[in-house]
Amino acid sequence: MRKRSTAREPRYEVDVSLKARDIAKLGAAIGFKVHDRGEMLGTIEIGQGGFRWKGRAGKSFRRIRWTKLFEQLARC
Repeated sequence: MRKRSTAREPRYEVDVSLKARDIAKLGAAIGFKVHDRGEMLGTIEIGQGGFRWKGRAGKSFRRIRWTKLFEQLARC
């Protein structure tokens, strides 16, 4: 019988921040900072208006509207 491998360290780490007490407020968003083995991959912000992301070296966010995001996800 094969012995189980020991638990390994998770590859990805996600830090979450909330910019407002109530997500329904104007300008409120949830932010995610995604790391791969300690290296920053990028930042994602999710709000009522849409989905925004920028890479680790990006200076500004790229906005994707909810309808466009779901169309892209449906293709996968």
